[in-house]
Amino acid sequence: MRDAPHSAVSPLEIIILIIDAFLILFIAVATLSAAAQLSVRTIEKQLRIQANIADVMSDEINYAFQAMDLVLVGVADHLKSSGVDDQLSLIAKTTTRPANEMLRARKSGLAFLDALAVVDETGRVLASTRTWPMPNFNFGDRPYFKAMQNLTGPPTYLSPPLFGRIAGRPNLVLTRRLTSADGDFLGVVNAASDQGYFASRLARVDVGKGSLIAFILDDGTVMAQSPALVLDMDAEANPPRHDANALFALPAAGGLVPAGILGDDERYASVRRLASYPASVVVSVAARTVNDEIRRTVIPLVVTAFVISAVILIVTALWIRQLRRDRRQAALQYRQARTDVMTGLANRLCFVEWLERLDRDDGVSPYALYFADLDYFKTINDTLGHDIGDKLLAAVAGRLVEHLGPTDRIARLGGDEFAIICMGVMDEINALRIADIIVSAIGEPFEIEGHHLTISSSIGISLCPRDGRDLGALLKNADLALFKAKADGRGLIRVFSAELASAMETRRELQADLDEAWELGQFYLVYQPIYEAAGRRLAGFEALLRWRHPTRGAVPPDEFIPVAEETGLINRLGAWVLEKACAEAMTWPAPLFVSINLSPVQFRAGAIEAQVRRALRLSGLPSERLELEITESTLLQMESGVEAVLSNLRDARVNIALDDFGTGYSSLRYLIDFQIDRIKVDRYFVEGVADKSSSQAIIQAILALASTLGLQCTAEGIETEEQAEILGNGGCTHLQGYLLGRPLMPDQAKALALAGERRVEAG
Repeated sequence: MRDAPHSAVSPLEIIILIIDAFLILFIAVATLSAAAQLSVRTIEKQLRIQANIADVMSDEINYAFQAMDLVLVGVADHLKSSGVDDQLSLIAKTTTRPANEMLRARKSGLAFLDALAVVDETGRVLASTRTWPMPNFNFGDRPYFKAMQNLTGPPTYLSPPLFGRIAGRPNLVLTRRLTSADGDFLGVVNAASDQGYFASRLARVDVGKGSLIAFILDDGTVMAQSPALVLDMDAEANPPRHDANALFALPAAGGLVPAGILGDDERYASVRRLASYPASVVVSVAARTVNDEIRRTVIPLVVTAFVISAVILIVTALWIRQLRRDRRQAALQYRQARTDVMTGLANRLCFVEWLERLDRDDGVSPYALYFADLDYFKTINDTLGHDIGDKLLAAVAGRLVEHLGPTDRIARLGGDEFAIICMGVMDEINALRIADIIVSAIGEPFEIEGHHLTISSSIGISLCPRDGRDLGALLKNADLALFKAKADGRGLIRVFSAELASAMETRRELQADLDEAWELGQFYLVYQPIYEAAGRRLAGFEALLRWRHPTRGAVPPDEFIPVAEETGLINRLGAWVLEKACAEAMTWPAPLFVSINLSPVQFRAGAIEAQVRRALRLSGLPSERLELEITESTLLQMESGVEAVLSNLRDARVNIALDDFGTGYSSLRYLIDFQIDRIKVDRYFVEGVADKSSSQAIIQAILALASTLGLQCTAEGIETEEQAEILGNGGCTHLQGYLLGRPLMPDQAKALALAGERRVEAG
């Protein structure tokens, strides 16, 4: 179908486009304004943080130097009160051991005070808390000493960083002048603080990536800094400096300083002066860090605005496009809604409409309804890929169209399921003839992209009006017939019949009755005795599950157990059997064991190990008196999971028996891989042991294998003395069957067990 020509832009479209333009312009202006405000707020927030940190750090450093100054004042007052008024008295009062201890006492308790020292008017160090007795050191060339000699201002001096001659590391020195009563210069008393102490205090503060925090003198000299500056002897003459004038020119709230003021980058900085000393604390962060924060804040806003604008444009474009496509799509939609795109056949909707029209037709002609499934189609999808699977479906559709008549209606219902309506089919013979054509057509090999594929199909058929005129009934009946075809082995054709419906209804009723039987406790256990072949001594019992229905009577296990496995009821039943059988086995004398059959479904549920351990714990039965019977199908379905469970149970000393040995595919390997304790010879071989040479050969091989591997062997279905003697003489360790004992109720089994115990004791 040709596309309709594009229509001219309508007035409504023009109005929408104008509204869109105004909306996008408004969004852009609002976004730019909000971004600018966010940038300003981010910078102000950063500066507030820096200013607060600068306030705290300046107060802390000012306090430290005030404390050192108080110590210096205390030392000076002490010397003066001790009569120091000239050089001789100064030397006499400071070069003694008590004087050194006095200095140490005044220094103690102040982490930021590294050392105290007294220096005379010539620069000679008279006393120091760093060492005793005092070696010959002279500080006469130090800047602070020279400043104190010529002091005209305050009696204290804060020096730039100096490389300590005694300690051998950078120091910050606060110096106080010592004078006589007449004001003559007697010397100085120094308080030295390790530069590293202040650097570490500054380093504890992190205001962002690229932060720089400095303690500087008013001339810009760096006293301490984080990141730390390395001070050596050469740096004393020209210590590191920052541009103090540019920093002090900043407003109180802080601001941006150009590159070169605090390093090579632009920085946002805040400055706080010390209250009592000619120094300041500078807290700064690289401008790029703040800009990164601004970008992280603004970008989501910009992206959101962009997305909103894009959504507006996309929605508008899609809306306009949809308006233009609606007219072109109207005719196509009806056809496409009823066509399977992959195969070109009718789809489920079209198929249902066909049937509804037939259902509404009062004079309906007879027809056959076919449901066809491709067998194991999922395997092709999984192994060769969905592309090959899709092409195979298209090829099957073509094959059906090719082999069926022009009046036959074919639809793909979904997946690998096809439906066919063949008009004029009045009886089952003609319906089967057409079904054979379908099976043969699908069964012919397909060549798909170099792959030679052969596939079978299962077909279910219902006939109108024979199987009803109601549409729902016909669909249900064809589906039941298809289910029966797949259940019987696949690749088969099944026609709906009353017997089939009855069987399915019986199965559903059985399922409902099973659920009720569990709730009402209609299940019970019987115990078939197992005897030692040598001496016919009782060895144990096999627990067998039974169900007596109020109206059905005794329901055979081979009827209800498969249904219980399908519904999952077997998991609850299995746990109950374990607990019940273990509890009743505890009433038998040791070492009689109980053997319990396990279903593969119980292993798939993943709780079998916990159920076994619970049953043993609740009953108190020793684990070596419990034997679990498993089938080869259990091992075949999930080997790795079963192997782990069986290994754990064997570690707990539970015995494992392989039931129906010799009827499967891999028994010999399982004996080794899963560490089986016992094999049970299937009754099929036991029945022919007396008159069939083939059965005799198989049993002899099984018994020889068991003997070689050190396994116990139980023969099931012993019904004649001849069978018992042949198996016993051949090396079979245990016998079980009607000859030796039928299944017994729990009290009968207990009585037999106790009687057997008395016979053993008497013997």
